[in-house]
Amino acid sequence: MRSIGIDLGTTTSQVIFSELEIVNTAGPTSVPHYEFSRRDILYVSPVIFTPFDADGNVDVRALDIFIRKQYELAGLTVQDVESGAVIITGETSKARNARETVMSLAAGLGDFVVATAGPHLESVIAGRGSGAGAYSEKNAARVLNIDVGGGTSNYAVFEGGRVLDTACLNVGGHLLQTDAGGRVSTVHAPAAIIVRDLLGEDRAASQLSTQDLQKVAERMAALIIEVMQARPSKLAQQLLMTEPLREAYRFDAVFISGGVGECMVRPSAESPYRFGDIGPLLAQALGRQLAESGFPVREPAQTLRATVIGAGAHTLTLSGSTVWNKYQGAPLRNVPVLHSRMRWREFRPGALSVAWQDAVKGHDLDAMGDVYALALPDDIPATCQTVWQAALELQSFSRTQPGSMHPLVAVTSQDIGKALGMELFR
Repeated sequence: MRSIGIDLGTTTSQVIFSELEIVNTAGPTSVPHYEFSRRDILYVSPVIFTPFDADGNVDVRALDIFIRKQYELAGLTVQDVESGAVIITGETSKARNARETVMSLAAGLGDFVVATAGPHLESVIAGRGSGAGAYSEKNAARVLNIDVGGGTSNYAVFEGGRVLDTACLNVGGHLLQTDAGGRVSTVHAPAAIIVRDLLGEDRAASQLSTQDLQKVAERMAALIIEVMQARPSKLAQQLLMTEPLREAYRFDAVFISGGVGECMVRPSAESPYRFGDIGPLLAQALGRQLAESGFPVREPAQTLRATVIGAGAHTLTLSGSTVWNKYQGAPLRNVPVLHSRMRWREFRPGALSVAWQDAVKGHDLDAMGDVYALALPDDIPATCQTVWQAALELQSFSRTQPGSMHPLVAVTSQDIGKALGMELFR
């Protein structure tokens, strides 16, 4: 199966094509169960600066031309690609036409999943793409991935391959834009807040010296570490785009991905302003402060391309063998699947319904207006008792959305779809 990942970030955009191998892991007498066994990268595009027009909107036409050119260079057509995602992240996701951009691209480039990726989902996708999720599963470890890009720092905590927690801080290397000599041309709003807090006053871009930029980079790095330690200062709290991490976790490994992560892994003697921002300065400051704090930093499998790889390979699931459908508007496209953080063995009445409500918030969705699918815990046993309990939880969740006009969609790793549907509608 061929898959595409398209990442439209604060600073850069890129495309990747992958070949996914799917195998049936069930025995010969069992219901088929399909999993991804291998991913081969077929083509990786050049990294370009994300195009914007004079009004600050994403330049959809320029992106469309770039993406179609990558299809051509990869030797593929739209019809050759069977799955994937377009993800718009960081400051770019704040553009007025952000949602219009991803929907327009999706409509013209094939039937692949669209993920507008609010900060929670972006954190998870980047953590999967960097290899942090796989590392945590392989080593039975608790791993933190921080994807530090141009506009945001996205945190994802993994344990044994599962997502424990996520957060997002509005701190990144492109929030102060410079020329090749370090003269500041643009101060984005989050950076202005940091400058004001650090220097005690608002400063025009032209008034910021290279010494000031070094101080800002050091403060940004300190803010990133405050959030990973679950001890955010007032300034960090002001810049958080989500709730903070729920606790001060002990990490077996810490991965830093994103453009800043790339600069940490591959430091250069070139000008720290070579990318037209303070990303390399932030990388230096963050690397030094992490080392001084004694965190077990590991080199990720992917840095700059973590999000695009995650978007291309970690947003696809497969259907089971039994279904129940009372909805006449099928097929549904672009439906995100919401996984709760609860395991079935922790089940108590009402808990799963609450966990799904948290998942809706965690994916930055409108509970009443957006269509989404609710995933039952992976460890749910296929018994009559659990089917009945799951139906009650779905009914409880539905009662929290009394005016919702979209269908209730539920998915499960066990083949109990038809039994669950019959229980719900009997």
